[in-house]
Amino acid sequence: MTPEEKELFEMQWRYSCILWATDNKIKTEKGQEIELKNHRFLKDIYDDLTPIQSVRKSGQIGFSTMMILKSLWMSRYQNFQIIYTLPTFKMASDFVSAKVNPIISHNPLLTSWTKDKDSVFQKRIGNGFINYRGASSTEIQGKEMESGSGIMLSADVLIMDESDRSSQAILEQYESRLSASSYKGKWYFSNPTTPHTLTQQLYEQSDQKHWFVKCDNGHWQYLDFWKNIKDYKFVCEKCGIEITDENRRQGQWIKKYQNREISGYWLPHLICPWITAKQIQETYENKSKQYFYNFVLGLPYIGSDVVVNKDIILRNIDLSEPNFQQNNVLGVDQGFQKHWVLGNKQGIFACGMTEDWQDIEELIRVYDVETAVFDALPDLTEPRKIRDKYPGKVWLNYYKKDIRKADFIFWDYKTHTVYSDRTKIFQQVIDDLVNRKIRFQMKAQELGEYIRQWQTLFKTTEKDSLGIERDVWKSQGDDHYCHATNYFRLALEKTGEGEIKEWQKEEKIYSELTPSIEKMIRENEQYET
Repeated sequence: MTPEEKELFEMQWRYSCILWATDNKIKTEKGQEIELKNHRFLKDIYDDLTPIQSVRKSGQIGFSTMMILKSLWMSRYQNFQIIYTLPTFKMASDFVSAKVNPIISHNPLLTSWTKDKDSVFQKRIGNGFINYRGASSTEIQGKEMESGSGIMLSADVLIMDESDRSSQAILEQYESRLSASSYKGKWYFSNPTTPHTLTQQLYEQSDQKHWFVKCDNGHWQYLDFWKNIKDYKFVCEKCGIEITDENRRQGQWIKKYQNREISGYWLPHLICPWITAKQIQETYENKSKQYFYNFVLGLPYIGSDVVVNKDIILRNIDLSEPNFQQNNVLGVDQGFQKHWVLGNKQGIFACGMTEDWQDIEELIRVYDVETAVFDALPDLTEPRKIRDKYPGKVWLNYYKKDIRKADFIFWDYKTHTVYSDRTKIFQQVIDDLVNRKIRFQMKAQELGEYIRQWQTLFKTTEKDSLGIERDVWKSQGDDHYCHATNYFRLALEKTGEGEIKEWQKEEKIYSELTPSIEKMIRENEQYET
């Protein structure tokens, strides 16, 4: 190739990532050339440089490989500073080792680009840098952000991989790194979890592109599991003939909304020609609804078994009789702010937050609290002082997996410490809420922040050290009131009031509250209506 030809190609590659990748026969992490026959739906996304993008995607469709290549291309030809995040630093490290580095090593061109700086968490390409970071809300992660591993970086583009499973608060912190950029790119993509994440909210505000396919009779449509799969085959919703793999390959992106600035894509397994209708149908029949929605359809799942929505809490408001405020118990989740939940077997009648442990001690005295359970960490001093001041009344809780008791709780009477299985106590509390065993003797307006924090919670599955899948409850933001409610529930258990009978309440009470509740929610932009 002559210098003139190379310069001509370089000019073309500067404006098209997909042209650059195909002309240079770029290989994937497996050493294979990128394949577009079955991944034709990715071509437009390779070249989409819309500053704000949101993608709902199913699992294992080649999207992360595309984003790695696109980020390297952008850093080289656009001179962009890029922060590429995954849910944790460990996941970021594993991602670079298992995917990014093999892609670079299989492509001499990329190896030459990164020779000046090539570490696990940073790649230098020309005048641009790509920084790989975690987005976890743990104590350690928070300190790392503040100490400079994340918050001191500046960026032109944030690429948020698996953003639904990242801390939404940390992702918002990363957005502050764009302030000096004229481009201010924010690209979110993930297997969805719930509708309340940043990715899903952005998608709802986007142009919502769907992959439309045309059957051999000329009918255009996007594929819907409920309408287009019959007898283990893809069929046209309009005329009933079979939709072939080639029909699915030759689709095109159509915007649902024409004049929106955010670019959005929906990528379900339905549009992947190497995945058959039979495979999709069998997954639906053999996997959980949550798995099927999130990883096959690429849709958020809002079933009551995996999220705690506002209605679950609001329907438990009961102002029909006063709380006698006797045999009271208290749950406290600690941090810079101490979030507390106060109540008894009749229900929860107060909740709040404070920065001062003296206020917590005042609650114990004023309400003659019979049992209080505090979060044992991170403050190792003040909670123990209060526990020692009120022996037998105040207990410290440690979450511990798989407590070897049928009731998943162990009380240590020597140290006034309680050990509980985090997932199981969460499930117990949520079951109590769903089954109306915990009521709220508070006004709806007093529960605004309490409800918002419960809505950050979702259930997913993880494999333990033995490779066995187990359900876990995770949060996408602040969940302090959720933990305080767990401790409140443990305190009820300690007083012998844990077996709360199911509460049946007249629906007219709920219906009378609904207008004021909905008005309150509409006025708060953090809520989904």
